[in-house]
Amino acid sequence: MKRILIIFLTALGIVGAGAAVAVFFLDIDLKKVVAQEEKEPTAEELAARSFSMEPLTTNLSSDHFAVVQLNLLADHEKSYKELEVRNPELKAIVISTLAGLTKADLKESEGLEKFEDTIKKEVNKVMHDGKVERVLVTDFKIQ
Repeated sequence: MKRILIIFLTALGIVGAGAAVAVFFLDIDLKKVVAQEEKEPTAEELAARSFSMEPLTTNLSSDHFAVVQLNLLADHEKSYKELEVRNPELKAIVISTLAGLTKADLKESEGLEKFEDTIKKEVNKVMHDGKVERVLVTDFKIQ
Protein backbone atom coordinates (compact mmCIF):
# COMPACT_ATOMS: atom_id res chain seq x y z
CA MET A 1 0.00 0.00 0.00
CA LYS A 2 2.85 2.36 0.87
CA ARG A 3 4.56 1.49 -2.38
CA ILE A 4 1.48 2.49 -4.46
CA LEU A 5 1.22 5.78 -2.53
CA ILE A 6 4.91 6.55 -3.16
CA ILE A 7 4.54 5.77 -6.88
CA PHE A 8 1.41 7.94 -7.11
CA LEU A 9 3.03 10.93 -5.34
CA THR A 10 6.17 10.60 -7.48
CA ALA A 11 4.11 10.59 -10.68
CA LEU A 12 2.12 13.58 -9.47
CA GLY A 13 5.35 15.46 -8.72
CA ILE A 14 6.76 14.69 -12.15
CA VAL A 15 3.62 15.92 -13.89
CA GLY A 16 3.60 19.11 -11.78
CA ALA A 17 7.27 19.77 -12.47
CA GLY A 18 6.68 19.17 -16.19
CA ALA A 19 3.87 21.73 -16.22
CA ALA A 20 6.03 24.31 -14.41
CA VAL A 21 8.90 23.72 -16.85
CA ALA A 22 6.53 24.08 -19.82
CA VAL A 23 5.18 27.41 -18.55
CA PHE A 24 8.72 28.67 -17.89
CA PHE A 25 10.40 27.52 -21.11
CA LEU A 26 7.49 28.09 -23.48
CA ASP A 27 7.07 31.58 -22.00
CA ILE A 28 3.34 31.19 -21.58
CA ASP A 29 1.89 34.41 -20.15
CA LEU A 30 -0.96 33.32 -17.91
CA LYS A 31 -2.32 36.88 -17.75
CA LYS A 32 -2.76 36.89 -21.53
CA VAL A 33 -4.52 33.55 -21.42
CA VAL A 34 -6.97 34.85 -18.80
CA ALA A 35 -7.45 38.11 -20.73
CA GLN A 36 -8.37 36.21 -23.90
CA GLU A 37 -11.12 34.44 -22.00
CA GLU A 38 -12.48 37.83 -20.83
CA LYS A 39 -13.13 39.11 -24.35
CA GLU A 40 -14.86 42.30 -25.32
CA PRO A 41 -18.65 42.16 -25.74
CA THR A 42 -20.04 41.91 -29.26
CA ALA A 43 -22.09 44.65 -30.90
CA GLU A 44 -25.27 42.64 -30.30
CA GLU A 45 -24.44 42.28 -26.59
CA LEU A 46 -23.79 46.01 -26.32
CA ALA A 47 -27.06 46.82 -28.10
CA ALA A 48 -28.97 44.63 -25.63
CA ARG A 49 -27.57 46.74 -22.76
CA SER A 50 -27.88 50.14 -24.42
CA PHE A 51 -30.79 52.26 -23.13
CA SER A 52 -31.83 55.24 -25.28
CA MET A 53 -33.70 58.02 -23.55
CA GLU A 54 -36.25 60.15 -25.35
CA PRO A 55 -35.15 63.70 -26.25
CA LEU A 56 -35.53 66.14 -23.35
CA THR A 57 -36.02 69.89 -23.61
CA THR A 58 -35.20 71.99 -20.55
CA ASN A 59 -34.06 75.44 -19.51
CA LEU A 60 -30.45 76.11 -18.66
CA SER A 61 -29.43 78.45 -15.84
CA SER A 62 -28.78 81.09 -18.51
CA ASP A 63 -31.48 82.46 -20.84
CA HIS A 64 -31.18 79.45 -23.13
CA PHE A 65 -32.69 76.02 -23.36
CA ALA A 66 -31.21 72.70 -24.37
CA VAL A 67 -32.53 69.70 -26.24
CA VAL A 68 -30.60 66.58 -25.31
CA GLN A 69 -30.89 62.87 -25.96
CA LEU A 70 -28.76 60.34 -24.09
CA ASN A 71 -27.81 56.72 -24.48
CA LEU A 72 -26.83 54.84 -21.32
CA LEU A 73 -24.80 51.63 -21.51
CA ALA A 74 -25.61 49.29 -18.63
CA ASP A 75 -23.13 46.74 -17.30
CA HIS A 76 -25.58 43.85 -17.88
CA GLU A 77 -29.16 43.18 -18.97
CA LYS A 78 -30.53 43.28 -15.41
CA SER A 79 -29.23 46.85 -15.13
CA TYR A 80 -30.85 47.67 -18.46
CA LYS A 81 -34.24 46.55 -17.14
CA GLU A 82 -33.74 48.76 -14.07
CA LEU A 83 -32.98 51.74 -16.34
CA GLU A 84 -36.30 51.16 -18.11
CA VAL A 85 -38.16 51.19 -14.81
CA ARG A 86 -36.27 54.22 -13.51
CA ASN A 87 -36.85 56.32 -16.64
CA PRO A 88 -38.71 59.11 -14.75
CA GLU A 89 -35.80 59.36 -12.29
CA LEU A 90 -33.34 59.47 -15.18
CA LYS A 91 -35.25 62.35 -16.75
CA ALA A 92 -35.25 64.21 -13.44
CA ILE A 93 -31.50 63.73 -13.07
CA VAL A 94 -30.83 65.07 -16.57
CA ILE A 95 -33.17 68.05 -16.13
CA SER A 96 -31.78 69.03 -12.72
CA THR A 97 -28.21 68.71 -13.98
CA LEU A 98 -28.89 70.86 -17.04
CA ALA A 99 -30.75 73.44 -14.93
CA GLY A 100 -27.48 74.16 -13.11
CA LEU A 101 -25.45 74.65 -16.28
CA THR A 102 -25.07 77.55 -18.69
CA LYS A 103 -24.56 77.63 -22.44
CA ALA A 104 -20.85 78.29 -21.86
CA ASP A 105 -20.59 75.19 -19.63
CA LEU A 106 -21.78 72.99 -22.49
CA LYS A 107 -20.18 74.78 -25.42
CA GLU A 108 -17.02 72.69 -25.88
CA SER A 109 -16.44 68.94 -25.96
CA GLU A 110 -14.88 69.11 -22.48
CA GLY A 111 -18.15 70.53 -21.17
CA LEU A 112 -20.14 67.68 -22.71
CA GLU A 113 -17.72 65.09 -21.30
CA LYS A 114 -18.12 66.63 -17.85
CA PHE A 115 -21.91 66.56 -18.29
CA GLU A 116 -21.77 62.86 -19.30
CA ASP A 117 -19.62 62.04 -16.26
CA THR A 118 -22.00 63.88 -13.95
CA ILE A 119 -25.01 62.02 -15.35
CA LYS A 120 -23.20 58.69 -15.00
CA LYS A 121 -22.33 59.38 -11.34
CA GLU A 122 -25.84 60.57 -10.47
CA VAL A 123 -27.57 57.65 -12.19
CA ASN A 124 -25.24 55.14 -10.51
CA LYS A 125 -26.24 56.60 -7.13
CA VAL A 126 -29.86 55.46 -7.66
CA MET A 127 -29.09 52.12 -9.31
CA HIS A 128 -29.52 48.93 -7.25
CA ASP A 129 -29.00 46.08 -9.75
CA GLY A 130 -25.77 47.18 -11.40
CA LYS A 131 -24.38 50.34 -12.87
CA VAL A 132 -24.08 52.47 -15.97
CA GLU A 133 -20.72 52.02 -17.66
CA ARG A 134 -20.99 54.85 -20.16
CA VAL A 135 -23.23 57.80 -21.03
CA LEU A 136 -23.29 59.12 -24.58
CA VAL A 137 -24.88 62.36 -25.76
CA THR A 138 -26.53 61.28 -29.02
CA ASP A 139 -28.35 64.54 -29.79
CA PHE A 140 -27.64 67.99 -28.43
CA LYS A 141 -28.90 71.48 -29.27
CA ILE A 142 -28.80 74.78 -27.40
CA GLN A 143 -31.02 77.70 -28.33
